[in-house]
Amino acid sequence: MKKVITVLVLMLVLAPPPTLTLAQDDDRVTIRFWHRWGNVTWLPEVVEPSFEAAFPQYDLELRVMDNYNHAYEVYILAQEQGDPPELLQGTSSNTQAPRDTGFFKPLYEAIGDRTEINGIPVRLDEIVGPAAIFYQLDGEYYELPWNASTPIVFANMDLLVEAGVAEDVNDFAAIPSTWAEVHEACALIVDRFDDVDCINFGASGWYFENAMAMQGAFMANNENGRDGCVTEALFNSQEAVDYLAWHKSLEDAGFWVDYGRSEYNITWANSKLAMHMTSSAAARGRVEIGEGNGFTVGADRMPFNQDVDYVGNTVGGGMILLTDGLDPEVEEGALTFLMFLLEPENMANWHKSTGYIPVTQSGFDYLEAEGWFDENPTFAVANHQLAESARVPQTAGAIFGSFAQVYQMYREVFQNILRNDADIQESLDRLKAEADLLIEEYNLLVPCEE
Repeated sequence: MKKVITVLVLMLVLAPPPTLTLAQDDDRVTIRFWHRWGNVTWLPEVVEPSFEAAFPQYDLELRVMDNYNHAYEVYILAQEQGDPPELLQGTSSNTQAPRDTGFFKPLYEAIGDRTEINGIPVRLDEIVGPAAIFYQLDGEYYELPWNASTPIVFANMDLLVEAGVAEDVNDFAAIPSTWAEVHEACALIVDRFDDVDCINFGASGWYFENAMAMQGAFMANNENGRDGCVTEALFNSQEAVDYLAWHKSLEDAGFWVDYGRSEYNITWANSKLAMHMTSSAAARGRVEIGEGNGFTVGADRMPFNQDVDYVGNTVGGGMILLTDGLDPEVEEGALTFLMFLLEPENMANWHKSTGYIPVTQSGFDYLEAEGWFDENPTFAVANHQLAESARVPQTAGAIFGSFAQVYQMYREVFQNILRNDADIQESLDRLKAEADLLIEEYNLLVPCEE
């Protein structure tokens, strides 16, 4: 079975990987962690030296990968060469496939019934809300939740005040929180300005997934795969149609715009965009751009359908996977580092460096005791949104092996709806049919175990 999955992944590789040989230059136990956070200097400048100072028996090697897909592809090749890293950062949109490879050891098996590792408390019971249920299966953690986020709306508060949407730049509650309120606010903004776009967000499968969860709808059968194997996608439900109809109505009214990341940054910096829905992990970057260009950045929840009861949002981001088959002393070192990352101060500093939520309650409490959220209310929005989310299978997210491929298909379908006025229901029916074929093919390759 490992060979089957390996072949599938190798088909995705477009370029030769970098050299995989990593040397150990002393008698310490080397712990290699491959991740995609080259822009977070806190990891090499603070985490690596502080971990090695606390545990001098370990040599932590951080290696930055281009993106999640590249990291996974190179990891598979490293497995083929018999030299995989001990820890790998994976993405929330690809959880089932790594589990099916057999390359990774479930975290709960590695930890067992221990309450501490190398003197560091095991804090898995502190992991909060949807982050907890997303990465659990049958109540057990298969990987470590780490960079967790949720979609929220960032706003140029100066523009909202000038348009009459907000009373002052601290009036974050004025940021629209329902689909109808987005229309109302955008009408005021485009009426006031000739050269300001109202709202921007991508045609992303993640927003679609959240829109479904917020309305209490499932992405896949058997309660998103949480109560049995997924055999059918549920992308063509009325809740899905309603979300895409709302998004299309924004474009038809001239309220929504779509442009690339570089153009977005320029538009945001020049106060030509009033609101932007994206990951809460963008908080650090959004606020810094505002500070550098003389405007106040506010934030509020992802807008929901006001015609149905709000159920909750799901998380995105990533987790850390533990390679199976490690020597005992190496596995112990890898687990020590994972628990080190969950220490309250480290959770707090990870959040401050990025905007990702602190996934443990002790990390959140550490920030609250500092007064961080009082001084930085934009960073608090994601925590509040997830705290209000019900812990139900809808907000846990769907798990099936071909989920990442379906994410990519969704964007193409959505662009066809937006650009070519394709019928929403017919487009979603086709997406469901294509997704069901992928699910069937994957289940044939990797039979699902109930």
